[in-house]
Amino acid sequence: MITSTYDWKINTKEPDAGFFKLAKEHGLVKTAAKIAYERGIRTEEALEDFLKADLSHLHDPYLLHDMDKAVARIRQAIENYEQILVYGDYDADGMTSASIVKEALEMMGAEARVYLPNRFTDGYGPNESVYKYFIEQEGISLIITVDNGVAGNEAIAYAQEQGVDVIVTDHHSMPSQLPEAYAIVHPEHPGADYPFKYLAGCGVAFKIATALLETIPTEMLDLVAIGTIADMVSLTDENRIMVKVGLEILKTTERIGLQELLRISEVDLTTISEETVAFKIAPQLNALGRLDDPNPAIELLPGFDDEE
Repeated sequence: MITSTYDWKINTKEPDAGFFKLAKEHGLVKTAAKIAYERGIRTEEALEDFLKADLSHLHDPYLLHDMDKAVARIRQAIENYEQILVYGDYDADGMTSASIVKEALEMMGAEARVYLPNRFTDGYGPNESVYKYFIEQEGISLIITVDNGVAGNEAIAYAQEQGVDVIVTDHHSMPSQLPEAYAIVHPEHPGADYPFKYLAGCGVAFKIATALLETIPTEMLDLVAIGTIADMVSLTDENRIMVKVGLEILKTTERIGLQELLRISEVDLTTISEETVAFKIAPQLNALGRLDDPNPAIELLPGFDDEE
């Protein structure tokens, strides 16, 4: 017999009559009201935020650490026609993160190179040899990491020594020693108090895009939904809002690559949900990086025309 090592605490406290009345006014049946109550949604304001949350409830991207520095440096690079490298990751979150930043840069008139490391030859995160190639062979003068970088001390130090600025955008656990990057945009950075700590890499990338474009780029939320669900972060707060809107956009996406991926996956567009992403879309994207070169994803995901 297996004995549980957990000490389960069962909440036996029932919501009061006032909460049930409030929940009913908001269209919740008694069972749904109890679930909401047990999840900490216990006031009218909290109930309103949960049921009626929309893009206006997203947090200001400039609350993220170093966002102002990152945006200013990227704009400077675009104005000066510098060569920019977006350095991503080989999973679905890294692919969507890189696609989002690439799309934002192109909307601003820049032509950025994108590279997703090969897990077998490059490993995870910043790679000094890859950085060296792009700096020496392609004249890169600005590197933007997406969904990685916070632990890439050596490679980032190398780039900075070559006079190449590195902007880190990441969401992974913060190490005790951070890299000496030009800027670090991270929801858990101790130098700022961002209201929500559980963004995926694509969520941080979306914040970069929002700040750069000075508007919420709603059309990118299909990519945010895919990356957020694939990375299994908490579907609360901003993540819940972005995924909710993103799934609706995914149903009518104009991205040719995504349309084809949905077609070969035999997805019913009218019933797309988080399960569709988790069990059909994300595994196929992740397979690229697990089997071989993940970079074809950068041609697949952002494309809006047949040629791309």
